[in-house]
Amino acid sequence: MKMKNNKPPDNTGKKYLTELTSKQRKFIDLYCSRYGELSASDCARLAGYESDSAHSRATELLNWRKHPAVVREIDLRLADSRKLWSIDRDKSLAELFKIKQKADEKGMLGVSAKCAELRAKLGGLFIERIQTMNINSELSEEDINEKIKKLFPTKEDFQKGQHDLVEGLYNEESNKPTGKKKK
Repeated sequence: MKMKNNKPPDNTGKKYLTELTSKQRKFIDLYCSRYGELSASDCARLAGYESDSAHSRATELLNWRKHPAVVREIDLRLADSRKLWSIDRDKSLAELFKIKQKADEKGMLGVSAKCAELRAKLGGLFIERIQTMNINSELSEEDINEKIKKLFPTKEDFQKGQHDLVEGLYNEESNKPTGKKKK
């Protein structure tokens, strides 16, 4: 059969038909099923391509200009996976509820309580507050004394603050003798 103007019989405009080979199918299967675990080169190697050229073959297979059918199939499969991987509020609440139910059935109260806590946080019922203390080591002794004077304007205020601090740290019971003699 003779082609006019180098057009194939299917009129796609391509010189050669682009059916996926068995190696390409295996590459697609590995690349999509082990996405993020294996590199594209590893997938090409496991699909049966030569180890020496696996990196080049993987690059070519992922190039839509050279292998549009391969890239199209990978994109379709990964689009389905991305839907499964997506995180949204309702899906997360449902998953935590299922885990909580299974934990309750097995008597795993700690897991159940954690799931309940996470569901409440996700639902906006808890607001987690984390306080951090920044210590500025660049303060001079004068700066520190000035800040203390701002907090405690008089000597009596400072002594009362120190007294309250000590009372809070040490209760009266800890001041009683323990029965041991001091040397």
